[in-house]
Amino acid sequence: MLSNTYPRCWKVLSVIALLILVHQIELSCSTSPCINLDLVVAVDTSSSCSQTQFDRLLSEVKALVSKFPIGPTKTRLALIGMSQTAQVLANFDDVTSLSDFNSAVDRLTMSSERAVISKGVKLARESVLNKARAAPTPRLLALVKDRQCAERITGSSDAELASIKSEVAVLKLTGNAVHAIGIGGLWNSHELKVIFGTNYLLFKNTNKAMESAKSLNNKVCPKPACKSSGRTVKRETCFGKSQHVLTVNDSAFTSSGMEVCRQQIARSFQSCAEKHSCYKMERSIGSCQADGNSEIVETLQFLDRKKQSCVTYEEKHKVNCFRASECKDQVADVVIMLDKSGSILSHYSTVVDSAKAIIRSLNIGERNVRIGVLSFNGYLSYSGSKTHVRDLLEMLVNLGDEFDVFEIIRKVDESKTLDKYEFRGTNTGSALKEVKKLFNSKGRRNVFKAVVIITDGGSNDAKVLFQAVSDIKNDNVTLYAVGVGDPDDLDFDELKMITSPESDRNLFIFNKFDQLRHWALNFSARLCMELRPPNPKLCEADVQIKSISPCLSEKMQTTTVNFKYDTVKTCIKHLKNEISNGCKATCVDPIDGSDHLEGESWTNMCHDFRCDSSGNTILPTSVKKCVAADFSCKPIGAAPFRCRNIDGEERENCQCIDKDGEAVLVVDN
Repeated sequence: MLSNTYPRCWKVLSVIALLILVHQIELSCSTSPCINLDLVVAVDTSSSCSQTQFDRLLSEVKALVSKFPIGPTKTRLALIGMSQTAQVLANFDDVTSLSDFNSAVDRLTMSSERAVISKGVKLARESVLNKARAAPTPRLLALVKDRQCAERITGSSDAELASIKSEVAVLKLTGNAVHAIGIGGLWNSHELKVIFGTNYLLFKNTNKAMESAKSLNNKVCPKPACKSSGRTVKRETCFGKSQHVLTVNDSAFTSSGMEVCRQQIARSFQSCAEKHSCYKMERSIGSCQADGNSEIVETLQFLDRKKQSCVTYEEKHKVNCFRASECKDQVADVVIMLDKSGSILSHYSTVVDSAKAIIRSLNIGERNVRIGVLSFNGYLSYSGSKTHVRDLLEMLVNLGDEFDVFEIIRKVDESKTLDKYEFRGTNTGSALKEVKKLFNSKGRRNVFKAVVIITDGGSNDAKVLFQAVSDIKNDNVTLYAVGVGDPDDLDFDELKMITSPESDRNLFIFNKFDQLRHWALNFSARLCMELRPPNPKLCEADVQIKSISPCLSEKMQTTTVNFKYDTVKTCIKHLKNEISNGCKATCVDPIDGSDHLEGESWTNMCHDFRCDSSGNTILPTSVKKCVAADFSCKPIGAAPFRCRNIDGEERENCQCIDKDGEAVLVVDN
């Protein structure tokens, strides 16, 4: 039997009545279709006894919906304020994120007039829930009231109670659910019973309250339809000689009379043929169609740590054929370095033409792409018995000094004079040091920076180059290298060192110079994507790439690339480079493809790995822990925790169980 009042000590009983918000309760629909609902929160702004209490009420209202996945195909929220009149503070279309809803809550003001609840229910029916999605999407009106002051415990008049009862009945007839959320202590149970009828229950005991929420939740939520059933084997990208394998058992089971979709996820490894990459950006332009348009396809691929899988996104759009090669939204500082050593004499004109093709494709402007172009070489001079290496760097276009494309092309063309360079060498390192100074003096902050090096041979200043590469990468500069000509003259390890950890996509090797023209066109298309701010998906997925360069001069470089949001939520690419002494074997992580040095031990996704002296990755013999949502490791038998299902979506109340001596993750999906 319900009493007329409840103890003041209970601060929050909201979770009792808000049947869907159960991220801390093991409910049948906690992660099933009931996250796809239309929820209207109607707040009684007159029930608080003080401004401090009212402010606390607003905080509780925000907390009520804080765990819902907000979106047009997920949970949609609306907010109504109730006093003598009712007002829609935010409708479904106004709330696209949790911050939108919280901003609407902040616009609520405390009222000293008794709320007319019936007006709030009527407004919800006529102006908000009439815009709700059709069944089977649940539609819920949650009435939020603060604890009542002693002088207000009498509640609404009989006439108002009759109006509330009538409005609630009409609302329910149109397929909507109505529930109250009581925050605080003193209550008029007669008024609440009118709103809820026989379905309204309020318990003093927390456990009973949770059982009540389960019961109500089971009535409103549709039974889950499991995505699949049976056993699925998901083989991930092959890195090195090993492959991460996820075995998923999907099934529906009954618990306390409620249907639940459950996944059991086991992990293992198997051998595979060859190393693959899981990071690329591609932009392709289709042929011109009869309607005068070409289709552009932009492909982005990366390893999503949350989904623990290599994912690919494609965006397609049509543009006028004459504008298909134009690049928009590019913002970058770019320097092109042209090798002008003696060995390139007869082909330098082709090198210049490839640089011009890249320049023409860029969206050059003061606020867009700023370009710099230089040629470099070096020569020997003699003073007595001493030999000196002299650098010769010619700045054809200084970074950010020229924005007229035709003028830039003209200046680059003028560099084709070659008569004085017959015996010059390739001082790539010294030139790159100057480029670093150029970025420091004329580059923009928080803008993508890139260097494109076109060369026909190994450098004549290898030690200088090794340090210069490390220094400029630590300044967050991405390096591209094109090696062209006789393979015997090219130093592949050096070029790979320059471009790591993105050598598989930023290093280009050609035997013939006439291949440069075709490369320049394809590379320009890629730059259309790469010179734009990084796609936020890269930051959301916590993408990280780690690579170790070949050993040069008894030294190795470890370079890490990751994508992180800055303080204003802009996705930024970060590079970090470290130099280690001595030559060691390297191993590949079979989960994400990152490199590790011999003797190193590391943990990834709760698996322990070790790199032996032969460059073989020693795999774990058994799996004893499960991966939580934050990538921490949970032992078998741990208390329920947050985790991710096979699609990377976060779930509550996950378990780590023992199955045949191996840890298996159990996810209620």
